[in-house]
Amino acid sequence: MAIQLVSAPEYHGQAGIMAMRGLQQELNKALKAEDWERVRHLDRICVLLIDKVIAANRDDKSTLVCALSELKGVYAGLVAQCQREVTLLHAT
Repeated sequence: MAIQLVSAPEYHGQAGIMAMRGLQQELNKALKAEDWERVRHLDRICVLLIDKVIAANRDDKSTLVCALSELKGVYAGLVAQCQREVTLLHAT
């Protein structure tokens, strides 16, 4: 078995946006499946990814706005779903 080095991921420009979109898709799937353990895991990854995308795009504010705006929608959905779950718990 040979060891192969893998180049560091790129987070600048479109690559950073695509990384964020991939994470968003995974978060959306976990939300739909109500897989809360996976949501927590992806949320922790998201914090790290946001830091990397911000660092790589300090001079490209439009990329940051695009990536973070889309992510904001995912978290808005997460908050709404949590509110529905709490409402259902109180109704029973």
